This record gives sequence, structure tokens and C-alpha cells, in this order.
Amino acid sequence: MGFLKDARRSFLKYSEMLIDKTEEYTRLAKLNLEIKRLEYMIEKNHIEIGEYVSGKIAEGAAELRLDDETIKTRHQNILANRETIAARRREIEEIKQARSTGGPVDPGKAAD
Repeated sequence: MGFLKDARRSFLKYSEMLIDKTEEYTRLAKLNLEIKRLEYMIEKNHIEIGEYVSGKIAEGAAELRLDDETIKTRHQNILANRETIAARRREIEEIKQARSTGGPVDPGKAAD
């Protein structure tokens, strides 16, 4: 019976480790996907600024103000997305460091 108890304990221990690793990799994947989405949004905002400027030139505008609401809004979106990307990259590094030190990884930190 001692063998079966030990086998059961080992099975439970390794099952728990597998689940923890799966959760960790899922968090990393979610964070990386969010970074890709934010990078796409930055690119989209750059394109929108370019199209706006091109449209103004086509309308015959001789100059364009940088405090134009459309330009300012898109630029603020770009800055906000860059800040969020930096925060997500820090989260990824924290997860990787926790993994390398063997410490617990906080599962509540993932961006859903």
C-alpha cells in the first residue's frame, strides 16, 4: 500500500506542477497577444494620421497645426498604447524571473 500512496502523491504533485506551468504559459501568450494588438493599434493610428495629412494636402491646405484635434487624439492613442506595451513587457519579465527563481507566479496579474 505504501507504494500506491507514494505513487498517488507523486502523481498529484506533478499534475499540479503541470497545471501551474500551463497557466503560466497561458498568461505569457495572453500578454504577448495583447502586445501584438497594441502594436497593430499604433500602426493603425500612424496610418490614420498619414491619411488625414494627405487628405488636408489634397484639399489644398498650405499648413497643418500639430494641435489639430485629429492629430492630437491619434498621437495620444499612440503614447497610451506604448505605455501599455511597456507595462505588459514588464509583466512578462516578472513572470520569467519568478520562473527562474522558482518563486510563485501571481495568476491574478494577467491582462484579460
